Amino acid sequence: MEVAKSKGQPDEFAAFYAAAIDPTYRAVLLVTRHQARAEDAVHEAFARAYEHWDDVRIHPVPVAWVIRVALNVHRSSWRIWQRETSDPPEIAMVDELPIDAMLLRAVWRLPRRQRQVVALRVLLDLSSAQTAETLGMSTGAVGSHLHRALAALRASLVATGYQETQT
Repeated sequence: MEVAKSKGQPDEFAAFYAAAIDPTYRAVLLVTRHQARAEDAVHEAFARAYEHWDDVRIHPVPVAWVIRVALNVHRSSWRIWQRETSDPPEIAMVDELPIDAMLLRAVWRLPRRQRQVVALRVLLDLSSAQTAETLGMSTGAVGSHLHRALAALRASLVATGYQETQT
């Protein structure tokens, strides 16, 4: 794939990429539960962001644009994968990730929409409106999903005796 040159500043995209790659990857990983597929989706999304940088850079929340593209890429590749194989998906090795393993497992047990909302609202600190726009839902639905997710996480973590570690 040949990438078109952006008319926007290359240094501006480089700075955006450097600041956004880690939190974007963590958010997509939280939603997808698959390390390699999350990496692929995020890299494809950033490649598309670079290709369309003139439009992405004026988006109110460029990282939300990238996350939405990454989630769409993952969804498309997931459908292809399901048609081509009957093997179960490979789950990321949680001990090697930059997120607390017990907390990550608890989030992964949440329904998909709740995982998405937690990833965007909590991990990326997007507003309810930005999260709603990114996921194509109302702000009320974002609040409802977040409330349910946090209640489920509290109950799950209390039941397992989770203690947050200070680093």
